[in-house]
Amino acid sequence: MKRPFILVLYSLPLPCFPDGTPDPIGRKSSLDRLQGVARALRASGYRLQTLEFKDNWAAVLEKISKFRTDLVFNLCEEFRGHSKLEMNIAALLEMIETPFTGSSSLALGLSQDKGKTKSLLANHGIPTPPYVVYGPGDRKFSPSLRYPLIAKPAYEDGSLGIDNDAFAADEKVLRRKVKSIHRSYRQPALVEEYIGGRELNVSILGNEKAEVLPISEIDFSSMPAGLPKICSYAAKWVEGSKEFAHTQPLCPADLKPDIRKRVKAVALQSYRILDCRDYAR
Repeated sequence: MKRPFILVLYSLPLPCFPDGTPDPIGRKSSLDRLQGVARALRASGYRLQTLEFKDNWAAVLEKISKFRTDLVFNLCEEFRGHSKLEMNIAALLEMIETPFTGSSSLALGLSQDKGKTKSLLANHGIPTPPYVVYGPGDRKFSPSLRYPLIAKPAYEDGSLGIDNDAFAADEKVLRRKVKSIHRSYRQPALVEEYIGGRELNVSILGNEKAEVLPISEIDFSSMPAGLPKICSYAAKWVEGSKEFAHTQPLCPADLKPDIRKRVKAVALQSYRILDCRDYAR
């Protein structure tokens, strides 16, 4: 019996960030992920082909149809340099009735919007810091939020757009960062109260019987004085930076049993509320 045929569909980021500065990491990171997935699938005996989702989406869909694939392993996280268009690729696969891994287009689009995600989670009783979304042109800042605050692009992921200036101790710094987000990313800025404490990452696999994987923690204990304890873009991706060197991942995190239980419960509830599928973090 032949093993299922899997098409690994991927997209590559543009060579520059939205503000025009070079991105030396994005394409390599995407290709490393592609190679890792392809290597694991081949090791498990699956037949597979890889395909890049390029600008001519109609031609890509035609190729997908010709492959007669059993499943698309969807690694696409953007289209034409826009993270917000990630959902559209999933939507196209749904329209041609091709099964694919990961969440639906609706779930991807919703979770890409930080403000709407926080609103939905808060409505279901999930604790989330108070926040405001500021669009381009907004001049009046809410006095209800307590400093320090953290500002980030509303529709990006992977800590894109989050640097040390994202940590705002006063309104002057906040206004400068929000203006920078509007100018560089051409999207609203999400501003929320900074919550000090431990930073945990919770990965989930599965659907009806979703499983929480070992909880990981970002250790800020060695962060030099003067640098905010946040998981910035440099902390995640820029090897050689102080931020990268002093944000060490610890897995599994050393948590008390009651804390671990509560973290897992909140993560699973959020997973269900957002209607995630197959995997999420």
